[in-house]
Amino acid sequence: MMNLIAYFRKCLDNVRFSLIPDKKHISLTRVYVTLIFFLFCYSIIAVRLFDLTVLKKIMNVWDGFNDSYTEKSAVNFDRGEILDRNGKVIALNLITTSIYANPKVIDNPESVAKKLSKIFTDIKYTELLEKLKSEKSFIWIKRNISPKEELSVNNEGIPGIYFLFGKKRAYPQGPLFSHVVGYVGLDGDGLMGAEKSFDSFLKTKDKNGKPKNLYLSLETRAQGIIRDELQKSMQEFNAVGAVGILQDVTNGEIIAMVSLPDYDPNYISQATEQELFNKATMGNYEVGSTFKFFTMTAALESGIVKMNDVYNVDAPIKTGRFSIKDFYGKKGWLSVPQILMHSSNIGISQIVLEIGKERQFNNMKTLGLLSELNIELPEKTSPVYRDLSNWSESSLITSSYGYGISVSPLHVLNAGSAVINGGRLYQPTILKDAGHQYKQVIKESTSENMRKISRMVVRFGGGKSADVDGMFVGGKSGTANKPVNGVYSDKLRISSFVSMFPMNDPKYALYIMLDEPKGNKKSLGFATGGWVAAPATAKIIRRLAPVLNIMPKIRGKEIIEESLFVQYNPNPAVS
Repeated sequence: MMNLIAYFRKCLDNVRFSLIPDKKHISLTRVYVTLIFFLFCYSIIAVRLFDLTVLKKIMNVWDGFNDSYTEKSAVNFDRGEILDRNGKVIALNLITTSIYANPKVIDNPESVAKKLSKIFTDIKYTELLEKLKSEKSFIWIKRNISPKEELSVNNEGIPGIYFLFGKKRAYPQGPLFSHVVGYVGLDGDGLMGAEKSFDSFLKTKDKNGKPKNLYLSLETRAQGIIRDELQKSMQEFNAVGAVGILQDVTNGEIIAMVSLPDYDPNYISQATEQELFNKATMGNYEVGSTFKFFTMTAALESGIVKMNDVYNVDAPIKTGRFSIKDFYGKKGWLSVPQILMHSSNIGISQIVLEIGKERQFNNMKTLGLLSELNIELPEKTSPVYRDLSNWSESSLITSSYGYGISVSPLHVLNAGSAVINGGRLYQPTILKDAGHQYKQVIKESTSENMRKISRMVVRFGGGKSADVDGMFVGGKSGTANKPVNGVYSDKLRISSFVSMFPMNDPKYALYIMLDEPKGNKKSLGFATGGWVAAPATAKIIRRLAPVLNIMPKIRGKEIIEESLFVQYNPNPAVS
């Protein structure tokens, strides 16, 4: 080639210095010029062929990687772990493998689709073929494949099929914490529960460059006990749903929160709308006689009603076109504690008429029953009620025993905690050591009297099924018919029980609710709170005591309780 170029240059020199070149020189020059022209053309063709055959495929592969950069970043999201109060993992990241394809590199999509459909039996051949015939340079085949699937694809060695290694969010406790912890989307952003509320925090790095972990106030064993017993109660009474919440009354921390039915956040695509609904914080319910507990608090706090006051419950109370009666039909005179012990609608109606609309309304407002709770969950609700200006006498009376106002189970529990813990209303929290701010909402003396009354309800009254030896359980049951198309149903009800223990030194409050339970032979056909929610309460407290390090008291307080029963029993025939 070098000799050819040298000769060509010599020819040019001859042409340049010769005014009249001879024919021989002219012929040779034409030959070499023609030769160079054809070499140039063939070089262009060769470069083009190289581009079409080699470079094009290389660039297609590169385009695949380039196009997948954002996808790769999404798969490789990184966020901190979520742990319970003892450090047990609730949510974490796992290394995973996903598979994708670059259709521009695949020569025979039909053959590839056939091979892949045998490996991924959950993906149809036609679906794979449509993807592989795409004009795109990046398409997902399947995310988070199993090790077995990864090995099978790798053994096939299919050009144009690639692996992408990243992370996914995993929930080792399955459905246990589903409504509290929530879940994340494919891009790693929190979509429900704590994952959503603390999305930014979980993505924040500490000084060592690692994502920050989130410690919840929940306790895994307590959560499991409550969920287990609620599932049993749902099955026993054929209920459609259930709620169980455990709160530390000394600081507002939620120790357990269960809403059934629930879902497994590891398989979120399989969850139904009903399973995704958190009844504990999003559900609004008229809870019935549980509200008598709060009405009695307002009465004692006002000073108008005293513990020794008595009321005649012989005759129903007429209000508008309604007649207020007692479910159990106790007669005679009942003291203030006995009105709650026997859940007298007639007695509590007389009391609320004494204290009036303003005191009743303001008490509910003070206890946080009329506003949205500021808990760290996006799924929460505001109570539904009539404004005070629209209250009639009937509205006042029905509010005293839990009708005409709908609240979430957490509202009931948080207000109940404040009533018995000395009058301190804490902000409920799912975080461990969250600061524990509170407002003093009732006097300590009022709280002390309510502790006495709530214990008498369980020891001597309608809450006997919730009692546990040595735990000094106090509380109040509630039953409310559910409205259907604007009319209260006689067959569908909300049955609940709010309890506190131990009443000699309150530490925990527990709310149990069953949605639409049905009576059975064991409950004598009844499906009220005292028959279905109270027994579940006792079973749960009995199992929780060792977990919560509460040692039962053998004897001592019973003597005081007996004296209370005599002191506040004006009619010995009523027991």
